[in-house]
Amino acid sequence: YCKGVCPRVLHYGLNSPNHAIIQNLVSELVDQNVPQPSCVPYKYVPISILLIEANGSILYKEYEGIIAQSCTC
Repeated sequence: YCKGVCPRVLHYGLNSPNHAIIQNLVSELVDQNVPQPSCVPYKYVPISILLIEANGSILYKEYEGIIAQSCTC
């Protein structure tokens, strides 16, 4: 998961989505009741799971986009 405080100025290297950039501007210039952007996942990796089925067989499954690999604001 991602956790942390975002900087007041969102620079290009953060790969911030447009929503976060606009939210930051609105919070700074229009309405300070609008919360600052928060830390969110940017890149994901899959998770591998072994399941034991009712008949005792073992099943390997991989679910894409589950684990946050890197975060942004």
